Order: sequence, then structure tokens, then C-alpha cells
Amino acid sequence: MYCTISGEVPQQPVISRLSGHLFEKRLIEKLLEVSNGICPATGAELKVSDLIAVKANLAVRPRPITATSLPGMLAMFQNEWDDLLMEAHATKQQLHATRKELSHALYQHDAACRVIARLVDEQDDAQKLITDLQHSLAGQLPSGPKVSNNSSGSIEGLDSRVITHMTEFWKKTSRSRKKRLASARLKTVESLAGWSKLNSTGLFSSRSDARDVEVCQQSGAIVACGGDSGIAWLARPDGTAVVDESIADTCAMVPCSACLPGTAFATSGANAVTLWRADKTIEAMASMQVSGVASVAAHPTGNYLAAMSSNASWGFMAISTEMGSLREVASARPACPGENASAPLKFHPDGLILAMPTTSSLGHVIRIWDVKEQKNVHSFEGHSAPISCVAFSENGYHMASSSADNTVKIWDLRKLAEFKSISCSDRVSALSFDHSGKFLAHAYFNCVQINAVKDWTTVCELKVDDDIRALSWAVNAEFLVAASSGGGLDLFGSSK
Repeated sequence: MYCTISGEVPQQPVISRLSGHLFEKRLIEKLLEVSNGICPATGAELKVSDLIAVKANLAVRPRPITATSLPGMLAMFQNEWDDLLMEAHATKQQLHATRKELSHALYQHDAACRVIARLVDEQDDAQKLITDLQHSLAGQLPSGPKVSNNSSGSIEGLDSRVITHMTEFWKKTSRSRKKRLASARLKTVESLAGWSKLNSTGLFSSRSDARDVEVCQQSGAIVACGGDSGIAWLARPDGTAVVDESIADTCAMVPCSACLPGTAFATSGANAVTLWRADKTIEAMASMQVSGVASVAAHPTGNYLAAMSSNASWGFMAISTEMGSLREVASARPACPGENASAPLKFHPDGLILAMPTTSSLGHVIRIWDVKEQKNVHSFEGHSAPISCVAFSENGYHMASSSADNTVKIWDLRKLAEFKSISCSDRVSALSFDHSGKFLAHAYFNCVQINAVKDWTTVCELKVDDDIRALSWAVNAEFLVAASSGGGLDLFGSSK
């Protein structure tokens, strides 16, 4: 019998009553002391009291023949020494091979980390490119748009020349935006902090509120819609209003670079989209019947209009060169059946996407549409009540939305996520970014609040007498106009 630890015949053999292993008494006692009572053979707990002494013949074992003389013992010692050296050499070789394997594994790990980092960068670049490409459509009227009688009922096949022109417009505006500096005439935070209501102008009957208002960024002219009470145009804030009795619920300024001299704008109402020109008088230039039209928006190029119906379907119309006609060149059905429009749609400053607030039994969302493809490319969710207004910042990176849930949410269009929420004491009925993108105004109850965009601090709070339906800034934040439920316009600015 041999010791489980040393492999030799024990001088004082003991057996574990738990496992039956044989040990040398002195060795097992030392190991149990060092290992805190753990059996070296089984790894289980073992006490000295569990060891049973075994009676054995203690006769002295004879020496081997090689150990009976000095030369033999020296030879035996030499052999053992040689074996130790060979074992040490083998151990060194094994250590060297292990080091090489470790170095190779570390190199592979480092290379894998570099590849992963490069792939992450490429993924970020691809996501940014996709976000930029989602900003689709700017345009020029095609000579002959293709019409398809597909099952979705949409007009498809925008001319390739139009798509090319839209892409060039997007690239041009993107490049110029990065290089453009803020105007030296732009009002400062300190200037806006001293603002107050300058005057109120009654335009419509108190029974018909002013539902929408727009300020022309070129001339400073103002257009307001009063529903059944008609349309009002003011050449300047303190001028006399020219009124037309046509029904209009929403309005949008059309950039004058694409049309005749004067103030060009479009309105929606009475199942029609109408194009107007105002210059001392208001003249209807073109009109198109759109069933259930709820709002209209003008494309930044001035060549197109978008109209949204109450059932959240929308159409894209081209304006002829002389503003003599409107023609639908694209359309799309709602992204989700059962949705309804909850606020006017808006174009992105690049003209490549548009935002459409909708509401349904499933919730309240902002649909982002790719105009070129007429596809819903993203939906922003987060409001718990119907959305009252949306607005894009001039830098193209931010979008703001207001709701009856008493909040204003700011969305990052690059990350497609909400990054700021402003809480108000009542439902928010209107909001608007100024043309520089430095200030955001929103209205709730009897107050108009202006925030600085970078830190979102409150610059000023302006008191009003009636509920506000819409807000619009003048160029360089010279003044702010609010359409009120009392049927008039409130003008805010500096009294100095």
C-alpha cells in the first residue's frame, strides 16, 4: 500500500474513515493544518479525528544495491540531478511556448478591438448619412409626372430631374447653414428680456378667432386666417389690414424668390388649397379642391405646397411658374388606419422631410415623412394628449412639439430621440422657432414664454388677454405676432 500524497510506503499509515484513502500520518496532519481541514484527495472536509491508525510492519527496508557504496550513491545522485535539469529544461520550453501563445492571443484581441472600433465608427457614419438622406425633396415642376393607379391610391414617380434638383437644394442649404453666421441685427437675450405687448389689432369677429398667422421673412408682411371670417394681410405690423372673406383655417408663406413680386401665401379651408398674392390688394392666383383639407405648408424652395387632410392623408402640389395653377404630383395615405390630423404639418428647412402630428386610439405621434418616396420613415412618440403644434429649428437638428398634456418636447433629429421637455401650467396651444433658431416661443393659457435654445432658460414671459392659437416671428427676432381667440393679433417687442 502506498501513501495517496507521496506515493511511497508510509511509515505511520492512517486511513480516512470518510473516503478510505491511505496517508502518511505526518504528511496528512501538516496538510490538514495548512488547508484548514480539507482532504487533499477528495476536497471534502476532513478532521484528524477521522483518521484511523493502521498497524503495519515497521521493519527497516533494505537499501537498493546502488546505494550500498559511495560510487553507487554518487551515481544515483547524479542521475537524479540530471533528471531535475531535464525537467527544468522542459518546464522552460513549455513556459516559452505558453508566452508565445499568450502574445499571439493578446495581438488578436488588440486587432479585434481595432476592427470593432472601426465598425462602430462606420455604423455611426452610416446612421448619420441615413438621417441626412431622410430629408428628401426640394423641387422643380416636372414636365410630365408619372401617374400610377396602384392599390395604395398614391401618385408616384417623381421625375428624376425633380429629385436631382431637390438633392442639390438640400446640399446647398446644408453647406450654407454650416457657414452662415448669425445676423448682427439679431435681437439679443437681453433685448428680449425687456419685451412687452406693444399693441393688439382686431381683425375678425370675436365669434371667430384668429386661427393662424405667418410673418414674411423678406418683407415683414403679416397674413392671418380667421376661418369663416376670412383672410387678413398687413403690409407692416402697424399698417391697415386688407381683408378677403374667403374661408381659411391655416396659412403658409411662399418664398417670393419663386413667384411674382409681393407677398405670396397659401391657405387651406373649405375643402380647397388656394394660392394668393397680396400687394395693396389680395388676389387669388390658383386653387385646388382637396377633400377634408386641414392644413397647408409651403416648401422652402417656393415651388411646392403640401396639404394634409383631416384623415392624415396628404398630397404634394407643384406651383406653376406664374403661380397660375396647382398640380398634385404626389400623395400618400395615412401611415396607420384610423389616424386623424391633430395639428398643421410642417416642412423641414431643407425641404426633404415633413412632420405630421396625428392622433388615434393608439396614441399621439408625430409622423416624419420622406417626401421623395412618400414613406413614413420615423414616428416620434411621447405625448400623452393630442399634439397642438410642431416646429423645426432653422439649424435642421431640432424639432419642437407642443401638446394638451402641458408639455413642450424638444427632439434631436440626428439621434431620433427626445432630449428636453418643458413643463407648463396649462395645455400648450402654439409654438414657433425664430428664423435664426436661437429662440423658441410657446403659448399656454394667458402667457407666451420665450426660451433661449442652447440652455433652454426662460428669457421672458408675456401676458395675453385671450388664448393664443398661433405664433410667428419676424426676421432677426424683431417682433413676435400671436393670433388670439379674440379674433385679433397681439404684437410683442421692444417699446424702445
